[in-house]
Amino acid sequence: MTRLPDELVGYSRGMFSNWCWHRPLQLMIDAGEGVQLALGTHVFAVSVLAITHGHSDHVLGLPGLIAARRFSKGATDKPLTVVYPEGSRGVLAVRQWLDTAFAGVTFPVLWQPMQSGDRVALGGGRTLEATTAVHTPGEPALAYRVTEERRQLRPEFRDWTRDAIEAAARAGDRERMTEMVTHVRFAHSGDAMPLDPVWVAGADVLVHDATFLVEADRRERIHATTDEALQVAATAGVAQIVLQHLSVRYSRPSSLDALRTQVSAHPIAHAWLLDDHRLVPLTDAAAATLG
Repeated sequence: MTRLPDELVGYSRGMFSNWCWHRPLQLMIDAGEGVQLALGTHVFAVSVLAITHGHSDHVLGLPGLIAARRFSKGATDKPLTVVYPEGSRGVLAVRQWLDTAFAGVTFPVLWQPMQSGDRVALGGGRTLEATTAVHTPGEPALAYRVTEERRQLRPEFRDWTRDAIEAAARAGDRERMTEMVTHVRFAHSGDAMPLDPVWVAGADVLVHDATFLVEADRRERIHATTDEALQVAATAGVAQIVLQHLSVRYSRPSSLDALRTQVSAHPIAHAWLLDDHRLVPLTDAAAATLG
């Protein structure tokens, strides 16, 4: 099991700042305020930034991140690809601000509007894919996943012993015994109602909106409840889930006790909460990976 804190860092406080960086993928999701300060020299490690929607707590760190890459000492000529929902007013406002505040300054940024079903190559045989997310009416929103092609045993051979499989492979039967499948390495819902479990099936890591501890606290269907997010993870069979965007209305640590009780009702071994800058383990198995 991957030590999640070694590969995923971020910040999540609803209405204030939200962002998430997957280090091995060189992928950042959203850019809330303070992101460039948190990353420091690691601002140059991000190759692709995927914006889920244009609300302020997801885009106000974008000017600082881009400016830090342009004016800091480091790989200032490294291009940054920013993908975002087509028609996002928040992202377009940031672009206009950059053009005004830094008139005449060249930034190595590729702006790429996205619609559901669009894809961007990440390198290493991986692909970033977008799908429509249900959030605020009138504000386009996307969820993202990263997929890669993997070869695995066909179902009819999975009960074979390891020795039998290796013998067959040496005999030249490897191609017949295996098949290429699309594997979800990472997925992120942004601020949204529950994702379709089919779309994130078998994901290594799923970061999912979990704003409300109980359905009764939700006035509009624009955010998921913690139980809905956990149900997505359980149905999809994801390896690890990171809940994010827990409402600030809930006091800590009492809310964490309630959340851990909810998690225990689902067959999920590795669950976390991204709360401010901390990845808080919600299961014993997750806590054990901290060493």
